[in-house]
Amino acid sequence: KQWYQRRVRVDMQSAINTAFYFEVASKSSFSSGDVENLQNFVIAVQRCGSWTPQYNAQLATVKKALKGRDALTPTEWSGILEEATKVGFPRNSTFIGCKGSNPNTRGFTCSLWLLFHTMLSSCYNTSPGSVTALRSIHGYIDSFFTCTYCRDHFLTMAERMRLLEITDDRTAVLAFWEAHNVVNKRLSVVEHDPYFPKVQFPPASLCDGCVDATGRFDTAAIFNFLLRHYRRVLTPYGRLRIMGRQSGGKRYPM
Repeated sequence: KQWYQRRVRVDMQSAINTAFYFEVASKSSFSSGDVENLQNFVIAVQRCGSWTPQYNAQLATVKKALKGRDALTPTEWSGILEEATKVGFPRNSTFIGCKGSNPNTRGFTCSLWLLFHTMLSSCYNTSPGSVTALRSIHGYIDSFFTCTYCRDHFLTMAERMRLLEITDDRTAVLAFWEAHNVVNKRLSVVEHDPYFPKVQFPPASLCDGCVDATGRFDTAAIFNFLLRHYRRVLTPYGRLRIMGRQSGGKRYPM
């Protein structure tokens, strides 16, 4: 289990590193909306991720540098990242569980989906909540996703599914799961990594009770599975932090 946690955490941290050092850094200018979306995303990533105390402190450095800003330049963003590296924030991205069979498959996109699902599941019924996490994810994709084709498809799907109108955490967790399966279905007809085909998630091998007798997904079972599956990556620190928030300061094991 510890190896699984470390592997997944490395992938999620690599997603953040790539997002910060490549996607956000590729912006030639930042609108006020971009700055707000970046602030909200960094807050949600720190609060809803599964980090060691050291990495959590490194994210806090970035969050503090963005706090209160209504404007940002590419040079200032580079300076924020430079200061973060001085306290240990990593520059490099290394994919382990998300490593593809060739350099052009999986990697960042796989780790980003993993990060997003973990954020939504980890902040279910805790501050800032899955709804806030979902909105921060939407804002990040809208402002910073460098794959324009992917961005446009996601935003169109989000509008169709009314993701920004969701007001409760359970629906947010399930809606994003549904959105990911919509993407998988669309991409399943396109050639991708042959060792990791795009399938509807979760497969029966992971959750044999998630499909009912008619072959349809059981959303109650799916919801419980998602919380269990993505909360498996919680560090002891993250586990106590999240459960402490749920219980008003009392700490209970998961």
